[in-house]
Amino acid sequence: MITAKEIQVDGRPALLTVPTDGPVTTGVVALHGSSNSSYRQVIFEHLANTLAPLGVAVLSFERAPWPRDDVDIPYDVQAAGAVAAYEVLKSYHDVPIGFWGVSQGTWVAALAAQRLPETAFLLLLGCAGVSPAEQMRHATIESVRRAGYDEEAVAGAVEIRDQVADLLRGKVDRASVDALLKRQEDKPWFDLAGIPVDLGDELPVWHGIDFASEPLYATVTCPVLLMHGEDEANLPVPETLEVWRRAAATSGNTQVESVRIPGVGHWPGSADRSLEGISADYTEILRNWFTR
Repeated sequence: MITAKEIQVDGRPALLTVPTDGPVTTGVVALHGSSNSSYRQVIFEHLANTLAPLGVAVLSFERAPWPRDDVDIPYDVQAAGAVAAYEVLKSYHDVPIGFWGVSQGTWVAALAAQRLPETAFLLLLGCAGVSPAEQMRHATIESVRRAGYDEEAVAGAVEIRDQVADLLRGKVDRASVDALLKRQEDKPWFDLAGIPVDLGDELPVWHGIDFASEPLYATVTCPVLLMHGEDEANLPVPETLEVWRRAAATSGNTQVESVRIPGVGHWPGSADRSLEGISADYTEILRNWFTR
């Protein structure tokens, strides 16, 4: 049995889930993907339901809002929230505490561990070893190819991605990018590039566009579990594992493990993203980590 209670982290809602019977032996702070700032979401609920019966206190929290409609919330801001959540959880349960992160949250987890040398572990689901821009470029290529389009279409979608990224970097002018989008908007594959035809009057800021993963990962010295779906399309898994191999060699970390989750992609379950559809294999991977 488990019990969940509402608490706060930096004045924002949070949920702490613990075993009803038996002691709390470990703690986990759950960190968000890019698209969902809520402290109540399916992937967090699954994490709590899976781990709390094993004696793990799981804390999820509402991510701090960002005043602009940017591509991302600065990772340093997110990492500060993760550290605050860690400290709140530590105040409730003085046990070894680590971070679980999904997608963008895996970078944030590593940043939090960098700030907190006492971090007990990192559980990273859908972690990328390349920059966010490179990760989205890879996702675009895979999306167009998997939709059945030829390499000319792939090249066209990648050109859009690259040009918009350079626009956000300040390397190309707005008029040329707008012209490219107008030129390509009727292509059947256009929507797969993930870029709107009209970029709007005020361009967003992509704070982490060229964020360097490897130097960050080279600062991680705690145990790490890298979890990727066997059908991962959002990021290059072999390159990511190689980055972690080099980073671990630099840091001397001998406790970096990697597992592939059968039958899933970036999301560890069915396409409807339901709680019931989350992979039993993923669930077992989590359980094994805490019971071995």
